[in-house]
Amino acid sequence: MTHIVTVSHLAKRRMAAGFLQNAPFVRPFDETLCRANNLRFPISSVNTPSRCLGRISAVAACWIVVVLLFSAFSTQSAVAQTTPEYEVDVVTVKAKDGSQGAQVEIYTRIPYSKLRFLATPNGFTARYEVSVEIVELDEDGRRQNIVQSPIWELTVKVPNYAETQASERFDFSTHTLKLVPGQYVFQFQIEDKSSNESFLNEVLFNVKDLDTPVAISDLLLLESFDDKTNTIFPRVAKKVSSMDSEMVLFYELYVDSLQRVNIRKEVVRIGSTVAAKSGVIEGSEIVSTTEESMKLTTSRTQHISRIKIDEFPVGTYDVIVSVLDESGRLLAAANSAFEVDWSGLEEHLANLNDAISQLQYTAKSKDIRYIKDGSTDGEKWSRFEQFWQRRDPTPGTVRNERMEEYYYRVAYANRRYSMVTDGWRTDRGQVMVLYGQPDTIEYHPFNFSVKPYEVWYYYRVGRRFIFVDDSGLGDYELLVPIYDETTHIR
Repeated sequence: MTHIVTVSHLAKRRMAAGFLQNAPFVRPFDETLCRANNLRFPISSVNTPSRCLGRISAVAACWIVVVLLFSAFSTQSAVAQTTPEYEVDVVTVKAKDGSQGAQVEIYTRIPYSKLRFLATPNGFTARYEVSVEIVELDEDGRRQNIVQSPIWELTVKVPNYAETQASERFDFSTHTLKLVPGQYVFQFQIEDKSSNESFLNEVLFNVKDLDTPVAISDLLLLESFDDKTNTIFPRVAKKVSSMDSEMVLFYELYVDSLQRVNIRKEVVRIGSTVAAKSGVIEGSEIVSTTEESMKLTTSRTQHISRIKIDEFPVGTYDVIVSVLDESGRLLAAANSAFEVDWSGLEEHLANLNDAISQLQYTAKSKDIRYIKDGSTDGEKWSRFEQFWQRRDPTPGTVRNERMEEYYYRVAYANRRYSMVTDGWRTDRGQVMVLYGQPDTIEYHPFNFSVKPYEVWYYYRVGRRFIFVDDSGLGDYELLVPIYDETTHIR
């Protein structure tokens, strides 16, 4: 659904708010201008960037290739070398002063726990520095000159020591600069001024040319949008929880003349495989598509869109917003990758005995017996942790992605296939836990001459599994054992 409000003089409000002053946090817009347009302006806090919004309004598989190719030249392609210490997001919007070039907005998020706070008379204070070297790339992707190297100094103040260690507290900052369209590498460094520890990150970024008859800004994922105060809260990490029901998206549209357009929003699952009559299409699968027609009545509009994601499996996705004319011709497009992470691990592991039993698809019997033979729950938990620590693909970080993925599959199987037996113990549950989501499923629920059956295809590993419902009660069992040679796709 698209949220629509009317407002004017957006550029003046942003400049009046100091938005072009490389402000460490996004500050409120000019109060007089906001009141003139019946808008309430937010009060930004040190750990919640926000801004008062202006005018807010809001393909089949063959379109995906066209849109992604179009986006490669016209939209952000920010692929960060991820680091557990902090996150950064970069978006391009049209310059507010009417000049040539684009306005680049940089958002950062760093956990309080990664900063060194020093005691002060009024609490605790941390100071850190955000610097970035912006390197221009030529047409072949070779690095050329450093075009800008801004530095911003920031201060965080908290009243007590407990907040300095709170894992859920972050410091956000927002910075703005101007660049001509082109390809760049942003080399970020965040330095703690007390500990002298530095965190590095590098982002490949395409500054879009928005001086075209129809253009769209980069997409900004939001933590939330407050429609009462017209305030947005950026989701810098570009990750959503599997428990979230929707994802909120913000973008701007620019047109030279008033016109009616169609806005198409698609979500593509990355790394999946789709079966088609012409063969197997690897790399993407459309999981959500919506389209709406709207009349753009001003040269610049802002849009808030909510996309339902409650049925999305854990994985990597790309959201694509396409602007089409009334004949269906593509005029502009923007895309942004995001991840759906499972957030139910802690709840799932609350029953340790069940979690140990569920290891049977990945652990040897002697390993499970060793964990179960712990004399106390504490010893069992210690042995359980050691088992997964040896299999952690990113040791030294907070997350164990392999354990998360395994128990997400167990939980998913329980949710989908539990009947008399726990879902993970069923044949479909076993295959789900071992191989994850199938690339393609063929459903054959009703046939006069054949019992109901399903065929699961895993093209990425060359396997196919057939499940038959012999009882007619939905209890699907493997036609042949999981290790049988006939499960291999020839």
